[in-house]
Amino acid sequence: MSRRLAWVLAPVAVLLVAAGVGVAVLQPWSSSAETPKTEDPVTVKAELTTLTSDLRLNGNLSYGDAIDVPGRGGTVTGLPKTGDVISVGEQLYEVDGRPVIAVRGDRPFWRDLGPGIDDGPDVRQLEQALADLGFGANLTIDDEFTAVTEARVKAWQKKLGLPQTGVVALGDVVAVSATSVRIDGVTAKLGDPASTSPLSYTSTALRVVAKLTDAQAREIVPGTVVTVVLPDGTETPASVTAIDPGGQPTEKEGETTKASANVDLDDPAVAQGLGQRAVKVLIATSEIADALVVPVTALVATVDGGYAVDVRRAKGEIERVAVEIGLIADSRVQVVGGDLAAGDDVVVAP
Repeated sequence: MSRRLAWVLAPVAVLLVAAGVGVAVLQPWSSSAETPKTEDPVTVKAELTTLTSDLRLNGNLSYGDAIDVPGRGGTVTGLPKTGDVISVGEQLYEVDGRPVIAVRGDRPFWRDLGPGIDDGPDVRQLEQALADLGFGANLTIDDEFTAVTEARVKAWQKKLGLPQTGVVALGDVVAVSATSVRIDGVTAKLGDPASTSPLSYTSTALRVVAKLTDAQAREIVPGTVVTVVLPDGTETPASVTAIDPGGQPTEKEGETTKASANVDLDDPAVAQGLGQRAVKVLIATSEIADALVVPVTALVATVDGGYAVDVRRAKGEIERVAVEIGLIADSRVQVVGGDLAAGDDVVVAP
């Protein structure tokens, strides 16, 4: 297991040690040689287990950044609802009684596409969209708008119930970033000019956006395997897909964006229906197999600056045993030295 991030957890470990010491110094004993006096001590068993030290990040489920749909000429005559899921080939909204269709593409369209136009990557994008929608018969996907391209456009227009012009006018289609999108917000009203963006969309899958410090943003890298703890306590595997170092200006003067990480769930379906809720992201930074572990609250600080634990032996007597400690995580501590074995009953603070 990588220890790259171990330095990030140092403050956590110090706090946990401090917590253990705090409990210990409240005990009425001053030396590891003394035997504590208690009538009915609370005990737990020392155990052999895998002890993992995690970096814990705060995050929120999110559909990602919203993307504004570009405006066009005409009047808005039909709109979707916020939360609607639109697949490629379907209507995003309506202008002048004609549908504006979503197609898969990475760049916006900027001109009418029809016979006689110059070659260009927008033609290739249109041809790929036609093929994806089932209208790719005999179509060569390249930068040239050919007679075959025109015929495929007409076939598509016929399927949509539109005039079969063979021309895709600017604004008739909108390139979206996925095979389906979620309507994030609708800013237009019926009858408004379509010249400004009428709506925005996001991904349909929930992901996690986790807050980072500047140091964490430099240390954590895309591809890091993590665990996301959902609001009901369910743990689900995920991975970091992108790091935003922040530092970009915001609308407030003098403020900049904070560093964050995009985390994609291995199975996005586990988050469906949860909405945009707060979650935890756990990044394992170190792991020790077969560690002898006791609760931090079992530690007793000794006068020589060390630690001990109180062990209830077979006949019920309490013996104080000096120990050495190792990794601390999740309020548990690894014991690396001392007369302690798995299965021993150790006294913990009530």
